Amino acid sequence: MNILVLGWEYPPFNSGGLGVACHYLTKYLSKKHKIILVLPQKMRINFPYGKLIFAEDFLAQRFSGKILDGYKTFWHLNHSSQLIEQVTLYREAMKVICQQFDFDIIHAHDWLTYPAGIEAKNITKKPLIIHVHATEFDRGGGQFVNSAIFHIEKEGLDKADQAIAVSHFTKDKIIRHYQINPEKIAVVHNGIENCFQKKVQNSLMNKILGKKIVIFVGRFTIQKGPDYFLKAAKKTLEYYKDVVFVMSGAGDMERYLIEEVARSGLADKVFFVGFLRDDDLNKLYQSADLFVMPSVSEPFGITTLEAMANGTPVLISKQSGVNEVVKHVLKVDFWDIDEMTNKILAVLKYESLKNILSQNCYRECSKINWADAAEKIHNIYLKFAPAMIYA
Repeated sequence: MNILVLGWEYPPFNSGGLGVACHYLTKYLSKKHKIILVLPQKMRINFPYGKLIFAEDFLAQRFSGKILDGYKTFWHLNHSSQLIEQVTLYREAMKVICQQFDFDIIHAHDWLTYPAGIEAKNITKKPLIIHVHATEFDRGGGQFVNSAIFHIEKEGLDKADQAIAVSHFTKDKIIRHYQINPEKIAVVHNGIENCFQKKVQNSLMNKILGKKIVIFVGRFTIQKGPDYFLKAAKKTLEYYKDVVFVMSGAGDMERYLIEEVARSGLADKVFFVGFLRDDDLNKLYQSADLFVMPSVSEPFGITTLEAMANGTPVLISKQSGVNEVVKHVLKVDFWDIDEMTNKILAVLKYESLKNILSQNCYRECSKINWADAAEKIHNIYLKFAPAMIYA
């Protein structure tokens, strides 16, 4: 079948797991289907898995060649009225795309593409599948909900023929907050591409002058719980001095976090290394004695699998989707700083615990892959296949 995949970001131009999931799922689905991937604006990426088109080109056609101001700033904008305007423009581009391409199914990734997916369904009457990578109740950490984004998500869920959630944790949120029939929601967990059997050449300042290393990798937002990571770091240092904490990422909490480190007198114990990817990120994982994901509300948590794939022991929040698929990791409620500290100290003090976690999580991670996730989505596609598919 011809699948129209609506994405918003794609590696290396991605800020998180949304782009990673879009990349690997299209890679494996392309083995059984013809993929037409739509992205917002032109970018220099390698896409050998089908046809790649950019909404920007078709938007220009729709408005008589006029390039609208601001369209080229697509994913550099945060949740704001401006971002929603860009989402609206993406939807407008679909009016042209649907006239020029034939497809059997529409697969829209996350809320940013839902309006475009609904537009494509209205024009072509083809089935719409929406992929829920996160909800507004996750991004706001359960404290802040943007009503405009909520209504976009609600409309997408209502009008979709099928929803795919990245975890049962996410499915439960969809049912509870959006009042969607559970039978309409399938759960397909994310995966990891491979485990890194070969160590990446790494020094990381000679492991920060011989000290143990605990790391955080993710966006500096309320959802990801970087402030809880700092609280645990401060408490850990009261009992164990030969450790440093390294934070990789970017986000709207970055200034607050840096100022909090300075206020707490931890400038020589907490290091910010920016947004890392590929080999640089693998070097960070492999240098670490422990990776901590203290998310307040995590639909899945691909960084957990990345850490495990590098043989890094892991401590994750119980409030996460990845919690459903991994066993050989340490788990804690994000708000329980005392227990988080206890488990960090256990890994730092007991080398045997660290080694057992490293070996077992690496072995477990090798069984969680994108190919299996794509196969489940393929089977979902078949539910909506034209009758001739079965001829």
